[in-house]
Amino acid sequence: MQQSKLFFYFNGFNAAILPDFSGSPKIAAVAEFAVANGFRFIPVSTCYRRAREHLGEVLESIPEGLDEVVFCGSSMGGWFARILQLHLNLEQPRLPSAAVAFNPAYDLCNHGHLLLGEQLNFVTGEKYLWTEDHGAELCGLESAVDYDLPLVFHVFIDKGDEVIDWRRSASRHAPISHLTLFDGGCHSFDHYREALVEFGDAFLK
Repeated sequence: MQQSKLFFYFNGFNAAILPDFSGSPKIAAVAEFAVANGFRFIPVSTCYRRAREHLGEVLESIPEGLDEVVFCGSSMGGWFARILQLHLNLEQPRLPSAAVAFNPAYDLCNHGHLLLGEQLNFVTGEKYLWTEDHGAELCGLESAVDYDLPLVFHVFIDKGDEVIDWRRSASRHAPISHLTLFDGGCHSFDHYREALVEFGDAFLK
């Protein structure tokens, strides 16, 4: 029997999701949370040089008539979760959805140039070059939707994030999301258990 609720998770930039979630208690906790709440958990090991391809594959995998879809991710994965929610809304506007973002990237049309140059995936060890074309693809996905659309969007930010300025991120997301700030932590996002409890209490009752 097909489950009527799907929960997707997307890794951040220069990361990957290993089959057994080894090395990532955060992803393991998200998977446990999703299953405990009646969702089918679908981790998507995301390479952002193939972002448009990933987006198409995910959208094609979501049938009509579901009860609910949640998109969740960390860093660029949080941005991608929101972008996917918005693209899904274009195709299936009546399908209830939520986006959950941990220390999300944002406004990639303006910030994408910061990624240009040699990169290293710290999970797979792959070295590669991030180009202007890669950035333009992400910008295209972002500009095709209204990032500020009033859909269920919960953003969690660790003030100790050493990569993304938490104040600027909070200022960007406060008007358009249910925003929660945590003292301390880091870019990897340490407060995932507290965040999952809060999200569950707020949106899954």
